[in-house]
Amino acid sequence: MLKTIEVYSIKELPEKVQEKIYYEWLNNVGYAWADDDRKTLEAFENIFPIKVKNWEYGGYNNYIHFEMTCDAEVEKLTGIRLLTYLYNNYYNNLFKGKYYSIGKYINGKYQYKSRRSKVIKENSCVLTGYCRDDDILKPIYDFLKKPDNRTFYDLMKECLESWLTACNNDYEYCTSFEYFIEEAENNDYTFTIDGKMI
Repeated sequence: MLKTIEVYSIKELPEKVQEKIYYEWLNNVGYAWADDDRKTLEAFENIFPIKVKNWEYGGYNNYIHFEMTCDAEVEKLTGIRLLTYLYNNYYNNLFKGKYYSIGKYINGKYQYKSRRSKVIKENSCVLTGYCRDDDILKPIYDFLKKPDNRTFYDLMKECLESWLTACNNDYEYCTSFEYFIEEAENNDYTFTIDGKMI
């Protein structure tokens, strides 16, 4: 005997049922970008003279603790001296040659060529290829455009705090009710009237 079940999109359900489904989803879903965030932090730590002790984001306790591993004199560099130090020691990590690629069929076979420019440099996602690279390096790029009286320590702290803020903002968005509704609509999730996913 056939049984007919009425199914609903998330927007067709009552608000209380939507909230129930959201909280169930929240208990079963993990933050998808945590590994990529961590890889960006590790890449930054491998380049600059810092050691990250511990960190946490995605809740009420958002923090990052670190220490500098360079000489105290380097830690206190400011202005033009810091600008020169950054260019001399980290330029190749902060800027990569612009990426070019082309693919075409030659004699029935698809051939692909790619290269990086030796002349034109860019600074987009240079650490790992993930957008969080830009967040962690933004204070440095800003400093390179307009040097000021911040010390190297201050600059490193600003970079880590910029990364932490970006990670936390993205975490909050990806675990929000609005994000869940978007996901349910974009993936055409269907539910029974009491909130069971079909």
